[in-house]
Amino acid sequence: MQGLSATPLTPPPAELVLAHPASKWNVVRSMLGFVFLLFLVVQVSSTLIFAGLLDGDFNGTLGPSDPLLTVVGSICLLPCVAGFAFFRRPRLIHVIRAKDSIFGNTVNLIEPRTVIQTNERVVVEHHLFRDNSPLQMPTGKQLWWLFLSGVFFSTFCMLPLLIMGLNLYTGVLFACIAIPALIVGFSTPVFAWWSTSHSYFGLPTTRRLAEWMLIAGMVSTLPAIVLNSFVSPIIINALGMNTANPSSLGYGLILILSAPIGEEICKAAAVLALARFIDSPRRGFQIGFTVGLGFALLENLGYILSTLMLGEETAVVFAFTSLLRAVGSIPGHGVWTAISGYAIGTYLTEKKQPLTLPGYGEKRDISDDQSSHWILVDPNGRVVQQSQEIYSKDGTVPYWLCVPKEKALQLPVKPWQALLLAMTLHAFWNGTSWALSLLVAEQNTLGALLLVLIWSFILIFGLWQFTRYILPNALSPITLTESHQHDKIKESTFQ
Repeated sequence: MQGLSATPLTPPPAELVLAHPASKWNVVRSMLGFVFLLFLVVQVSSTLIFAGLLDGDFNGTLGPSDPLLTVVGSICLLPCVAGFAFFRRPRLIHVIRAKDSIFGNTVNLIEPRTVIQTNERVVVEHHLFRDNSPLQMPTGKQLWWLFLSGVFFSTFCMLPLLIMGLNLYTGVLFACIAIPALIVGFSTPVFAWWSTSHSYFGLPTTRRLAEWMLIAGMVSTLPAIVLNSFVSPIIINALGMNTANPSSLGYGLILILSAPIGEEICKAAAVLALARFIDSPRRGFQIGFTVGLGFALLENLGYILSTLMLGEETAVVFAFTSLLRAVGSIPGHGVWTAISGYAIGTYLTEKKQPLTLPGYGEKRDISDDQSSHWILVDPNGRVVQQSQEIYSKDGTVPYWLCVPKEKALQLPVKPWQALLLAMTLHAFWNGTSWALSLLVAEQNTLGALLLVLIWSFILIFGLWQFTRYILPNALSPITLTESHQHDKIKESTFQ
């Protein structure tokens, strides 16, 4: 091949989107790995590094510092961060394209050792692509059935521990079921809500962007834990209030003020970190909801893990906690952050031109939200999936999940107002639950459990109704607060 000029590497055309078939469970397996990795990162960072800097004796007051804790925590953190960077590196795909042309060659060289030889003259181009395959997930129904059956089976296997106490038989049985129960209990409801929301948003979303939404939510738990576990207790204890006793006012202030304010700000900051992908209020709502699910995913791991360390009571507490958080706290985090995401999306849409990023969004007319169509084929040329199949539910959300448009509630469009609303709803959820725990402290076990179940049902029912009334506006194709933006979007569509 001496003397044959090499075909240079060129940027991929903007209109070319690459996709490939994959197992719908791949994204679930991938995210599970990141959950455990980020759980280690968050726990090591918050427990060792910040404790060494702020509260070395873990008594809730400022000081003394312990440099050794910080150094050890930093050393332990390095391999986790390196692993995260390695697994989140961009996935690059080398694509070679050939077109018939009388100006081409029958032999084309692609360095360093690839030769394309054809019978006809062709012009060869080759590009490096980032993998921008569309998000493919198991259906929400599949994930909910996996969750319910997994919790039921795990609880059944834990009942001997409750009835017979700890012995060799019950200990071995519990050891065999503990890890599967943990994985099913904390993760599958989050993935079920993720799949359900994706099927109704009607927005082209790549797997990589969807994963970054979830990861951004998980990362936002780090500053939230620092605020709730170190900064707030130090401030409240300095004011003379106790934070160690769950029935104390100081403990209540952390639940009612510190957690809602700190967590909602951290999650909103995670949404802002993905601002370059937000091209409409609906996209902001989608990203906010998924960020909230990511936050709940890591938080849920801690809660479910703690239920498996309660000994003989594990069976009852595990089932109760898993089911309650699956239909309450998890979607609650998603909705609260989605409110902020919607306002952030409205603000960004009014302040900048709609984005056109391959695989993430598209410039489109305001009346047509389905202008981005794609077809996924297997190596034999058979159609595996197409965009119409995924987004066909757009605009046909069932009544149990979404009221008619004329009954909808308008969400705040100013970020500070939306953030305040999210904090208020979060504070009401935490505050009333804490207050109820004080009221039932002196009640018998059965009466206390009944009251907790009734109030939990009221909270979940209220969250469900609120979500039904805000979804019609959140799922609108494009919602802007200023009419002149309509002309701007239409004009940019034809550029």
